[in-house]
Amino acid sequence: MTAIDAPDADTIWDFRYNSRRGRVISTDNDPWLERWESILETARQGNVLELGCGSGRDSRYLTGMGLNLIASDYSPAALEVCRRHAPQADVRLLDIRSPLPFHDGAFRIVMASLCLHYFPWTQTTDIMTEIRRCLAPGGFLLVRLNSTGDIHYGAAGYPEVEPNLYRVDGELKRFFDQDAVEHLIDPEWEVLSLEEKTIKRYESPKAVWEVVLKKQ
Repeated sequence: MTAIDAPDADTIWDFRYNSRRGRVISTDNDPWLERWESILETARQGNVLELGCGSGRDSRYLTGMGLNLIASDYSPAALEVCRRHAPQADVRLLDIRSPLPFHDGAFRIVMASLCLHYFPWTQTTDIMTEIRRCLAPGGFLLVRLNSTGDIHYGAAGYPEVEPNLYRVDGELKRFFDQDAVEHLIDPEWEVLSLEEKTIKRYESPKAVWEVVLKKQ
């Protein structure tokens, strides 16, 4: 559920650097998926769903691995850019506030990077339930969430709609502390990793929670 990252994304994104294996990876200095390549490799015989693909930063990496990817977003404009950056992806318009249009256990991996923070709490938990339904047993969810320490991008100084949900320049934005992250995770998930990190995806440092879950 991300918008295009910059008005002139094609000019800014020149895909300049490669992974250690020589594979062209993400378009900026946020190569977070490299950490989880061993998990991503498990999807070679299955399907991957990317929620909130935006203009294709991570989609390009995933398709570069040869994975069978459905890249989805609610923004038609973002999807047009994603198609250019990751032409091998099956790009689909999708609003995650509605039930996901996939059968139970359809995916080996679901990825949701910085797209689950636009909603009231009950809607957020409903989305997590839908994600879990669409994962095969033993499948993985890779998710990143705004941290309450993300002061450069709205975690302070805006009207609060509900705890840690703010109206930032007219748009709802949620920020998570560790208790909220843990509360979001249903006991039926196995937590493989839960870390607060600072990333350099944008102009200023951004604080996020990076979480990897396995469906038991």
